[in-house]
Amino acid sequence: MWVNFDELPLQSRVWVFQSNRIMTSSEQSSIDDAVKYFVQKWSTHGVHMLASHVLFHNCFVVIAADEQKQAASGCSIDSFTALFKAFGTQYNLSFFDRFSIAHKLGDEVVISDLDDFKQLIGDGRITPDTLVFNNLIEQRQDLFTKWELPLKESWQKRYL
Repeated sequence: MWVNFDELPLQSRVWVFQSNRIMTSSEQSSIDDAVKYFVQKWSTHGVHMLASHVLFHNCFVVIAADEQKQAASGCSIDSFTALFKAFGTQYNLSFFDRFSIAHKLGDEVVISDLDDFKQLIGDGRITPDTLVFNNLIEQRQDLFTKWELPLKESWQKRYL
């Protein structure tokens, strides 16, 4: 059952899907509608999940579920993973490209492939204080405290 994202407990589990490029407004609208439809019907072991989703920065889709009500099963997680793979085919983008790194240049979120990211570091355009995104967060509250981090505090710091 889909609920407003802000109504879910802060301890709700999250899954962050980052596209490998900035999505167009048309793509975002279509993906937003499809994910909402999916979440409205999402269930595990026959029980509807209390869940939601939100799009951020034109490149992230975050799904959240209140697992205190019902834990997501492996099959239920696989079902939304398949949905994001289908988006990739439909829109010629990937939500599973581990070599695409989202970061901020000024106030703008930019997605760079790994080689470009390293070059931006070498050129001094990305510094240890540049904000990057930790898409491995686990709870909704982490969106506010652990998602956007300075490069020097992230797993990507190995590229410095």
